[in-house]
Amino acid sequence: MAKVRRSRAPTTYRPGCAVVTVNWNSLSFLRLTIDAIRATSPADTEIIVFDNGSSDGSLEYLQSRSDVRTMRSPINLGHGVALDVVIAAVDTEFLVVLDVDAFPISDRWLPESIAALEAGAQVAGARMHRNFVHPCFLVTRTPVVHRYGLTFRPVGSLATLDSEAPLFLDVGEALSQRMIVKFGGGQALHFFEITSLRGPGGTGAVFGDLVYHNQFATQGSHQSSALQVFEEEFDRHHPGLRSAMTPHSDG
Repeated sequence: MAKVRRSRAPTTYRPGCAVVTVNWNSLSFLRLTIDAIRATSPADTEIIVFDNGSSDGSLEYLQSRSDVRTMRSPINLGHGVALDVVIAAVDTEFLVVLDVDAFPISDRWLPESIAALEAGAQVAGARMHRNFVHPCFLVTRTPVVHRYGLTFRPVGSLATLDSEAPLFLDVGEALSQRMIVKFGGGQALHFFEITSLRGPGGTGAVFGDLVYHNQFATQGSHQSSALQVFEEEFDRHHPGLRSAMTPHSDG
Protein backbone atom coordinates (compact mmCIF):
# COMPACT_ATOMS: atom_id res chain seq x y z
CA MET A 1 0.00 0.00 0.00
CA ALA A 2 1.71 3.16 -1.22
CA LYS A 3 1.79 6.39 0.74
CA VAL A 4 1.05 9.50 -1.26
CA ARG A 5 3.96 11.09 -3.06
CA ARG A 6 4.32 13.08 -6.23
CA SER A 7 4.74 10.85 -9.27
CA ARG A 8 6.36 11.67 -12.56
CA ALA A 9 4.01 10.89 -15.45
CA PRO A 10 4.88 7.70 -17.37
CA THR A 11 6.70 7.95 -20.70
CA THR A 12 5.07 4.81 -22.08
CA TYR A 13 1.58 3.42 -21.61
CA ARG A 14 0.41 -0.17 -21.54
CA PRO A 15 -2.84 -1.38 -23.11
CA GLY A 16 -5.89 -1.55 -20.91
CA CYS A 17 -7.86 0.54 -18.49
CA ALA A 18 -7.47 1.76 -14.92
CA VAL A 19 -10.51 2.69 -12.84
CA VAL A 20 -9.76 5.26 -10.15
CA THR A 21 -11.86 6.30 -7.15
CA VAL A 22 -11.22 8.43 -4.07
CA ASN A 23 -12.44 7.22 -0.69
CA TRP A 24 -12.85 8.97 2.64
CA ASN A 25 -14.63 7.03 5.38
CA SER A 26 -17.04 5.50 2.86
CA LEU A 27 -16.28 1.80 3.28
CA SER A 28 -19.85 0.59 2.86
CA PHE A 29 -20.05 2.33 -0.53
CA LEU A 30 -16.51 1.41 -1.55
CA ARG A 31 -17.00 -2.33 -1.16
CA LEU A 32 -20.02 -2.38 -3.46
CA THR A 33 -18.40 -0.11 -6.03
CA ILE A 34 -15.31 -2.32 -6.25
CA ASP A 35 -17.37 -5.48 -6.61
CA ALA A 36 -19.56 -3.94 -9.31
CA ILE A 37 -16.46 -2.89 -11.25
CA ARG A 38 -15.05 -6.40 -11.00
CA ALA A 39 -18.36 -7.98 -12.07
CA THR A 40 -18.76 -5.82 -15.18
CA SER A 41 -15.19 -5.25 -16.42
CA PRO A 42 -12.51 -7.29 -18.20
CA ALA A 43 -10.33 -9.31 -15.84
CA ASP A 44 -7.25 -7.19 -16.55
CA THR A 45 -8.95 -3.91 -15.54
CA GLU A 46 -6.86 -2.21 -12.87
CA ILE A 47 -8.70 -0.72 -9.89
CA ILE A 48 -6.89 2.02 -7.96
CA VAL A 49 -8.30 3.51 -4.75
CA PHE A 50 -6.87 6.66 -3.22
CA ASP A 51 -7.76 6.73 0.46
CA ASN A 52 -7.97 10.21 1.96
CA GLY A 53 -7.04 9.42 5.57
CA SER A 54 -9.99 7.16 6.43
CA SER A 55 -10.53 5.85 9.96
CA ASP A 56 -13.53 3.57 9.31
CA GLY A 57 -11.72 0.36 8.43
CA SER A 58 -11.29 1.22 4.75
CA LEU A 59 -7.53 0.64 4.79
CA GLU A 60 -7.90 -2.76 6.43
CA TYR A 61 -10.49 -3.72 3.82
CA LEU A 62 -8.28 -2.53 0.97
CA GLN A 63 -5.36 -4.53 2.36
CA SER A 64 -7.56 -7.63 2.06
CA ARG A 65 -8.13 -6.98 -1.66
CA SER A 66 -5.14 -8.26 -3.60
CA ASP A 67 -6.89 -7.17 -6.81
CA VAL A 68 -6.95 -3.48 -5.83
CA ARG A 69 -4.03 -1.07 -5.90
CA THR A 70 -4.17 1.37 -2.99
CA MET A 71 -2.61 4.77 -2.50
CA ARG A 72 -3.19 6.73 0.67
CA SER A 73 -2.69 10.02 2.42
CA PRO A 74 -2.63 10.40 6.21
CA ILE A 75 -4.82 13.49 5.82
CA ASN A 76 -7.77 14.38 3.62
CA LEU A 77 -6.34 16.17 0.59
CA GLY A 78 -9.73 16.84 -0.92
CA HIS A 79 -11.30 15.07 -3.88
CA GLY A 80 -9.72 16.99 -6.76
CA VAL A 81 -6.18 17.00 -5.37
CA ALA A 82 -6.39 13.28 -4.57
CA LEU A 83 -7.46 12.54 -8.15
CA ASP A 84 -4.52 14.53 -9.49
CA VAL A 85 -2.07 12.63 -7.29
CA VAL A 86 -3.29 9.16 -8.16
CA ILE A 87 -3.79 9.82 -11.87
CA ALA A 88 -0.19 11.00 -12.18
CA ALA A 89 0.81 7.39 -11.47
CA VAL A 90 -1.58 5.71 -13.93
CA ASP A 91 0.17 4.08 -16.90
CA THR A 92 -2.69 2.41 -18.78
CA GLU A 93 -3.93 3.72 -22.12
CA PHE A 94 -7.40 4.48 -20.78
CA LEU A 95 -8.45 6.06 -17.51
CA VAL A 96 -11.84 5.95 -15.78
CA VAL A 97 -12.81 8.06 -12.78
CA LEU A 98 -15.77 6.97 -10.65
CA ASP A 99 -17.13 8.49 -7.47
CA VAL A 100 -17.10 6.11 -4.53
CA ASP A 101 -20.91 6.15 -4.64
CA ALA A 102 -21.11 5.27 -8.33
CA PHE A 103 -21.01 1.84 -9.92
CA PRO A 104 -21.36 0.31 -13.40
CA ILE A 105 -24.61 -1.50 -14.09
CA SER A 106 -23.75 -3.12 -17.43
CA ASP A 107 -20.80 -4.95 -18.92
CA ARG A 108 -21.16 -2.50 -21.83
CA TRP A 109 -19.93 0.38 -19.68
CA LEU A 110 -16.26 0.24 -20.66
CA PRO A 111 -16.67 -0.75 -24.35
CA GLU A 112 -19.20 2.03 -24.97
CA SER A 113 -17.12 4.60 -23.09
CA ILE A 114 -13.96 3.73 -25.00
CA ALA A 115 -15.91 3.68 -28.28
CA ALA A 116 -16.85 7.33 -27.65
CA LEU A 117 -13.14 8.19 -27.37
CA GLU A 118 -12.26 6.20 -30.47
CA ALA A 119 -14.97 8.12 -32.33
CA GLY A 120 -13.13 11.37 -31.57
CA ALA A 121 -14.09 12.60 -28.11
CA GLN A 122 -11.31 13.53 -25.70
CA VAL A 123 -13.42 13.01 -22.59
CA ALA A 124 -16.62 10.98 -22.16
CA GLY A 125 -18.97 10.49 -19.24
CA ALA A 126 -21.84 11.78 -17.16
CA ARG A 127 -23.53 15.13 -17.64
CA MET A 128 -25.29 16.08 -14.42
CA HIS A 129 -26.13 19.75 -14.90
CA ARG A 130 -23.60 22.21 -16.35
CA ASN A 131 -21.80 21.59 -19.63
CA PHE A 132 -18.96 19.40 -18.38
CA VAL A 133 -18.25 15.71 -17.87
CA HIS A 134 -18.79 15.08 -14.18
CA PRO A 135 -16.10 12.93 -12.51
CA CYS A 136 -18.70 10.68 -10.92
CA PHE A 137 -18.23 8.87 -14.26
CA LEU A 138 -15.48 10.15 -16.55
CA VAL A 139 -13.41 8.35 -19.17
CA THR A 140 -10.43 9.63 -21.12
CA ARG A 141 -7.05 8.61 -22.47
CA THR A 142 -4.42 8.79 -19.76
CA PRO A 143 -1.78 10.42 -22.01
CA VAL A 144 -4.20 13.29 -22.69
CA VAL A 145 -4.37 14.13 -18.98
CA HIS A 146 -0.60 13.93 -18.60
CA ARG A 147 0.34 15.68 -21.85
CA TYR A 148 -1.80 18.75 -21.21
CA GLY A 149 -1.28 18.89 -17.45
CA LEU A 150 -5.00 18.59 -16.79
CA THR A 151 -6.27 18.93 -13.24
CA PHE A 152 -9.37 17.86 -11.37
CA ARG A 153 -8.99 20.59 -8.75
CA PRO A 154 -11.94 22.94 -8.33
CA VAL A 155 -11.52 26.61 -9.11
CA GLY A 156 -12.85 29.30 -6.78
CA SER A 157 -15.27 28.93 -3.90
CA LEU A 158 -18.98 29.15 -3.18
CA ALA A 159 -18.36 30.76 0.21
CA THR A 160 -19.58 34.17 -1.00
CA LEU A 161 -22.57 32.89 -2.96
CA ASP A 162 -25.06 34.73 -0.72
CA SER A 163 -23.49 38.11 -1.46
CA GLU A 164 -21.99 37.87 -4.94
CA ALA A 165 -21.72 35.74 -8.07
CA PRO A 166 -18.33 34.09 -7.62
CA LEU A 167 -16.26 32.26 -10.18
CA PHE A 168 -16.58 28.57 -9.40
CA LEU A 169 -15.65 25.45 -11.35
CA ASP A 170 -16.46 22.17 -9.62
CA VAL A 171 -14.16 19.14 -9.35
CA GLY A 172 -13.27 18.15 -12.91
CA GLU A 173 -15.07 21.10 -14.52
CA ALA A 174 -11.91 22.96 -15.51
CA LEU A 175 -10.66 19.81 -17.25
CA SER A 176 -13.69 19.75 -19.54
CA GLN A 177 -13.46 23.46 -20.24
CA ARG A 178 -9.81 23.16 -21.25
CA MET A 179 -10.68 20.35 -23.64
CA ILE A 180 -13.46 22.45 -25.18
CA VAL A 181 -11.01 25.31 -25.79
CA LYS A 182 -8.31 22.99 -27.16
CA PHE A 183 -10.41 20.73 -29.39
CA GLY A 184 -13.72 22.54 -29.87
CA GLY A 185 -17.01 21.98 -28.08
CA GLY A 186 -18.43 19.60 -30.65
CA GLN A 187 -15.43 17.27 -30.59
CA ALA A 188 -13.99 17.44 -27.09
CA LEU A 189 -16.76 15.95 -24.98
CA HIS A 190 -19.16 13.04 -25.29
CA PHE A 191 -22.00 13.06 -22.78
CA PHE A 192 -23.83 10.08 -21.39
CA GLU A 193 -27.10 11.72 -20.41
CA ILE A 194 -29.39 10.72 -17.54
CA THR A 195 -31.50 7.78 -18.70
CA SER A 196 -33.36 7.12 -15.43
CA LEU A 197 -33.81 8.72 -12.02
CA ARG A 198 -34.36 7.26 -8.57
CA GLY A 199 -37.04 8.93 -6.50
CA PRO A 200 -38.45 12.47 -6.40
CA GLY A 201 -35.81 15.15 -6.64
CA GLY A 202 -33.25 12.84 -8.22
CA THR A 203 -32.06 10.71 -5.31
CA GLY A 204 -29.89 8.82 -7.78
CA ALA A 205 -29.36 8.71 -11.53
CA VAL A 206 -28.27 6.31 -14.24
CA PHE A 207 -26.15 7.71 -17.07
CA GLY A 208 -26.38 6.18 -20.51
CA ASP A 209 -27.80 2.97 -19.05
CA LEU A 210 -24.20 2.31 -18.04
CA VAL A 211 -23.41 3.75 -14.59
CA TYR A 212 -25.50 4.53 -11.51
CA HIS A 213 -24.56 7.44 -9.23
CA ASN A 214 -26.03 8.34 -5.85
CA GLN A 215 -26.94 12.02 -5.58
CA PHE A 216 -26.80 12.01 -1.76
CA ALA A 217 -23.53 12.80 -0.01
CA THR A 218 -21.73 9.85 1.55
CA GLN A 219 -21.05 11.88 4.70
CA GLY A 220 -23.06 13.97 7.11
CA SER A 221 -26.66 13.77 8.23
CA HIS A 222 -27.87 12.03 5.05
CA GLN A 223 -25.29 9.23 5.15
CA SER A 224 -27.61 6.47 6.37
CA SER A 225 -30.33 7.42 3.88
CA ALA A 226 -27.75 7.60 1.09
CA LEU A 227 -26.40 4.15 1.92
CA GLN A 228 -29.90 2.64 2.01
CA VAL A 229 -30.67 3.99 -1.47
CA PHE A 230 -27.25 2.91 -2.74
CA GLU A 231 -27.69 -0.66 -1.49
CA GLU A 232 -31.21 -0.87 -2.91
CA GLU A 233 -30.02 0.28 -6.32
CA PHE A 234 -27.02 -2.06 -6.18
CA ASP A 235 -29.31 -5.02 -5.48
CA ARG A 236 -31.70 -3.95 -8.23
CA HIS A 237 -28.97 -3.69 -10.87
CA HIS A 238 -26.86 -6.59 -9.59
CA PRO A 239 -29.30 -9.11 -8.10
CA GLY A 240 -27.53 -11.76 -6.07
CA LEU A 241 -24.08 -10.19 -6.32
CA ARG A 242 -24.01 -8.82 -2.77
CA SER A 243 -24.94 -12.18 -1.25
CA ALA A 244 -22.21 -13.84 -3.29
CA MET A 245 -19.49 -11.49 -2.10
CA THR A 246 -17.04 -12.51 0.62
CA PRO A 247 -18.09 -10.68 3.81
CA HIS A 248 -15.69 -8.14 5.29
CA SER A 249 -15.83 -6.29 8.59
CA ASP A 250 -16.61 -2.58 8.60
CA GLY A 251 -14.00 -1.85 11.21
